[in-house]
Amino acid sequence: MRLLVAAAALIATGDALNLPVEGMSRRAAFAKAAALIPLVPLAAFAELKQASDAEVYARADAGDLNAARVIERAKAGKLVDGSSATCSELKDIIAVDRRALRFEKDKLDAFADGEEEGRRLDDQKKIVEDAEKAIDAQIKKLEALEKSKSCPELKQASDREVYERADDNQLGIARVIERAKSGTLVDGSGATCSELEKIISIDKEAIQFEKDKLEAMPNDPAQKKVVADAEKAIEAQIKKLNGKRKEKNCN
Repeated sequence: MRLLVAAAALIATGDALNLPVEGMSRRAAFAKAAALIPLVPLAAFAELKQASDAEVYARADAGDLNAARVIERAKAGKLVDGSSATCSELKDIIAVDRRALRFEKDKLDAFADGEEEGRRLDDQKKIVEDAEKAIDAQIKKLEALEKSKSCPELKQASDREVYERADDNQLGIARVIERAKSGTLVDGSGATCSELEKIISIDKEAIQFEKDKLEAMPNDPAQKKVVADAEKAIEAQIKKLNGKRKEKNCN
């Protein structure tokens, strides 16, 4: 609803602002809608705890969240409330919050190796520490909201690690193959469009690796069957995840 209101504002004000709304892609329209949220009457967002939440939800709908914005909101004490978010929005917000949290933790670790000394370093560390604590508390709060809203849970516990690795660009072929062998390939239902794209990409690399492996292997029927079965499982997985992308209207 929030995004529809903002999108309506985009259409209504397009001529006045000389915005090329015709022929605009869905993602571009969402981005423009997010930018136009301040132009929408505040009454349209009466259910929000704070006005800035509207932009966060719109960016979540558009797949346009990023860790840098999370950190700045944490510093300003304006992390999204979340109570008005949909389950899909909550999942995306939590995912980007986790990226922001890891970034701040890495930043704190880097301070230990820095050359700056004295009050300036202490002040910087406190800012980062405060942001880290705020984001950590925020994640726990939003996860509790997910439960209170009865949002769909992960099909299997191992899926969360896969999604987090996708967010951090740390997916690996070897892990895909091992999951295929153990029958624990990621379900994909709880993945964002970006995560699905990355998982599918690494799955394709894993298939090629298994094909090459089959060609190079000695004539051992038992070993070849293990590799062939893993290859088939990953191929089926890619088809399944592409289906999830269509369900989620990913670009």
